[in-house]
Amino acid sequence: DIGSINEAPTDDEKISAMNIYNMSCHARCGETEDGSNASRRLRKAGLIPGVIYGGDKSKGIHHMDKKHILPIKTPQNQLYSAINLHGHRTLESRLYDLTVEETGEVHQVLPRGLQMHPVKEKIICLNFIRYYPGRPIKIPILPINQEDSPAMKRGGFIVWQNRYLECVVEDGVPIPEHIELECSGLERKTVLRQERLLIPDGVSVSPRIDNGKHKWLLGSVFGRAARDGE
Repeated sequence: DIGSINEAPTDDEKISAMNIYNMSCHARCGETEDGSNASRRLRKAGLIPGVIYGGDKSKGIHHMDKKHILPIKTPQNQLYSAINLHGHRTLESRLYDLTVEETGEVHQVLPRGLQMHPVKEKIICLNFIRYYPGRPIKIPILPINQEDSPAMKRGGFIVWQNRYLECVVEDGVPIPEHIELECSGLERKTVLRQERLLIPDGVSVSPRIDNGKHKWLLGSVFGRAARDGE
């Protein structure tokens, strides 16, 4: 169908292209649904307590203004689905359009402060911080081309000091799923720094990261030394 080829992308397609995920929540009463007892009741009902907080320069919300802290409760099945999709470590690097069911208001947010039960591996609490273009976001680092590293071909590995890179993403640029770390040619005892990162267009390193004389340290390559004839 020729006509369908030129159709404008839907809102869902635009969101997907920007690496934005959808989630919904419910408003939580700050008086009757606050405190440890109320939180236990919510969790038994399949709802995880939390808040939406933080400033949003695009909406004129100051981060110190407490009236914009919104108590919410999020269906736990949505949170477990997000954890299964992204993992615990990268959940807080994912951007969500979070809809409050009672009002229909959509907040663009990043998950923050995930608390898990130490034994039962169940979610206790999860908050969300408002996101706007220009807010620094930590993006996971993904090694690539390990097969082209002499050290890694001998069973070497990276001892990480930083698994995430704090970045600023320009407005209209998709938030990367990860920042790639080029491993080609890595030898044992190589110290990994920013110059090996492949940073996409429209993404820059946060000014809060030290870019001085020693630059920001990712980690080091460890493993056994090469033997003669290898």
